[in-house]
Amino acid sequence: MRRPAYVTVYDLQMRTVAYLENAFDVSYEAPMNAIWTASFSLPANDEKNAECQPLYFVEIFDGEERLELFRILKPTTKRGSDGPFISYECEHVLGTLLDDVLFLYHTVGNLGVYTRDVIQYILSKQEIKRWQLGTVQFDRQFEYNWENENLLGALFSVPNPFPDEYMWSFDTTTYPWRLNLIKPSEQEELYIRYGVNLQGITRVIDASKVSTRIYGLGYGEGVNQLTFADLNGGKPYIDAEQALIQKYGIVKTIFVDRRFEYPETLLARTQALMEELKVPSVHYTVDAAEIYALTNDPIDRFKSGAMVWVQDQELGIDVKARVVKVGKGDVLGQPGAVTLEIANKSQDIAGSIAELRNRMHISEVYAQGATNYDSHNFADNCDPTHPAILRFWMPEETARVNKVALSFRVEPFRGYSRAIESAPSVSSGPSTRNTSGPSSRNTAGPSTNDSSGPSTTSTTQPTNVAGSTETDGAYFGSGGHNHGIADGTRLLTQGGGYVTWVPSGNHRHQIVLPVHDHGMAHTHRIDHTHSMDHTHSMDHTHEIPAHSHDIEFGIWEGPIPESVQVRVDGKLIAGLSTSGEEIDIIPYLSKDNSGRINRGDFHEITITPVNSLGRVVASVFTQIFAQSRGGGDY
Repeated sequence: MRRPAYVTVYDLQMRTVAYLENAFDVSYEAPMNAIWTASFSLPANDEKNAECQPLYFVEIFDGEERLELFRILKPTTKRGSDGPFISYECEHVLGTLLDDVLFLYHTVGNLGVYTRDVIQYILSKQEIKRWQLGTVQFDRQFEYNWENENLLGALFSVPNPFPDEYMWSFDTTTYPWRLNLIKPSEQEELYIRYGVNLQGITRVIDASKVSTRIYGLGYGEGVNQLTFADLNGGKPYIDAEQALIQKYGIVKTIFVDRRFEYPETLLARTQALMEELKVPSVHYTVDAAEIYALTNDPIDRFKSGAMVWVQDQELGIDVKARVVKVGKGDVLGQPGAVTLEIANKSQDIAGSIAELRNRMHISEVYAQGATNYDSHNFADNCDPTHPAILRFWMPEETARVNKVALSFRVEPFRGYSRAIESAPSVSSGPSTRNTSGPSSRNTAGPSTNDSSGPSTTSTTQPTNVAGSTETDGAYFGSGGHNHGIADGTRLLTQGGGYVTWVPSGNHRHQIVLPVHDHGMAHTHRIDHTHSMDHTHSMDHTHEIPAHSHDIEFGIWEGPIPESVQVRVDGKLIAGLSTSGEEIDIIPYLSKDNSGRINRGDFHEITITPVNSLGRVVASVFTQIFAQSRGGGDY
C-alpha cells in the first residue's frame, strides 16, 4: 500500500493522529553521532495544524523511503509570497533522552563492568521506557562519573574515550525504539564521481586545530587536577608520531574535562583526541545528485557514517572519507539534490558535536572539591617497650594527597606526682609508744626521734654510779633476769664497799615508775624528701608496722632518650635523630595495589626510645584535596 503522505503525526502514546498531505518544504539534516533535525511547513489555514502539537512525534519520508521519526519542537507562524504558513522545526526522537536526568552523583563502570552495562544503566533511568538497548560492538571497561546530567549527554559521553571510530545507530520502526553502538564499516559503500553524480565540491584543509602534543587534565583544580602522568612515564602529555612532529613541529594544546576522575579514562580520551588532531582536517562539502530513485542501487543511496569514494580528476581529488552529514533542502521540490559533508575525521571536537553539547545541556559545573589542611598534635611519655603512638585518619573522599609531613622532638620523661613507698617494720626492743598527728620531716638517712609518755622499757645506765639501780617501791620477780646488769659487774654499796653482781633466781618484782622520759634511738630508712601525716603504733616489742605516705603533686622531670626509632605504618624511617621537622612520610604510608595511599582508614606513627624513659612531642600536617560530595547534611 502506498503511504498516504510525506509526514505522519503521532501523539505521545504513538497513536496516529494526522497525515499531512499538504506538507511542503520538507527538509532534514542527518549528522553522524548527533541529533538529526528536520522541518516542514503547512499552510496556516490547514486544519491539521491543530494536530501538530509541541513534542508530538512526526514520521518523515524521503520519497518512498522512510527517513526517521522526529518530534515537534518549535512551530513558527510566517507569511510568505504565497500567504501565511506555519513552519515546524523538529528533532530526532533520540532527543527524548534529554527529558530524563541522572540526578546528583552517579558512578558506573571500571573492572568487570563493560560498555553494554554502562549504557544499560543509563537507559534504566528513563521515566518512560522509550528506548531499549540493541547491539553494542565494544566491550571497554572504563569508569564514568556523572552529576546532574541528562541521559543523552551521559550516553554520548560513553564512547568518548574510545580510540576507535564508533557510530550510534537506531531503529524506530519498533517500540520501544532500539539503540545501537557499532563500529562503522571501513569498506566503500558510496561512490561520487564527476560527470556521474558529482555536481559541486568544496575542499577545505584546516590546520588551525593541529596538535602534536596534548596535555590531559581531569577532575580537580590547581595542583590537585587529575593527570595521567603516573601511567605515562611521568609525562602529563602525549605526543604524535615523530614523523608528524618533524612535519608540523611541536604544537601543544591542553584538553580539560573535569568529568574524568580516573587517569586510565583520561589517557584513553586524550589518545582519541590525538588521532583527530595530529593532522590537518580535510573537509569536503559535496553537492551530489542522488539517483537512487532511478537505479535502486544501495551504492547511490547517501547515508551518514558510510565510507565514500570521491573522484574529481580535474581537481586532483581522489579520496576515501566518511560521510559525517547528509542533508536535503527540499525533499518534495528537489528530491535528488543532496548536500554531503565528508571529512577525514568522523569526530570533530570543534564542529557540530561541540555545538551539540549546548543543545544537550551537558553540565560544565561538576562538584569538584577543595584543598584541605589539617594538623594532628600529640604528646606522651614512652619507653623502649611502650612507644608513643600517633594515629590520623585519611578520609575516603580524598581525591589527592598533596603532603603529609611529620615533626617531632624528644624531651625528658615527665611525671606529675611523687610518693614514698610503704616501709617494712623495724624493731629495737620491747616498747609501747603511740604518736599521732601531722609531721613534716625531711630525711636522707637514719634519724633519731625522741618521744615522751608512759612507757615500760629496758634501760642502760653506767654501772659505776652509786645507787644507780635503786628504785622506789617494791620489786618482785623470778630468776632469769638481771635488770640489764651484766654478770660480774661490781656495785658500790652504801658502806663504801663493793659487791659483785650475780644473777638472781626465778622471782618477780613489782615496780611502780613515775612519768619520765627515755631517749630512744631508732631508724627510719627513707630515700627522699617527703611530707608525712601518719601514726606510729608500737607494741611492747617496739615494732613499727608497714605504712604508706601521701602523694605530693607537681611536675617532675626524669631522663631523656639518647635516640629513638620512628615507624610509619610499620616502616622504619632510617637516619633520624631525636628531633625532626617537616619529614615527608608519604613514601612510608600504606598503599593499595595501585600505589595510592589507603583511604578510609587510620595511619599510625610510632616513636620508640631506644635506651630510657622519655617524652615525645609530635605533630602531623596533611594537605589533601577532598571531593565535595558524600556524607549527609546535618
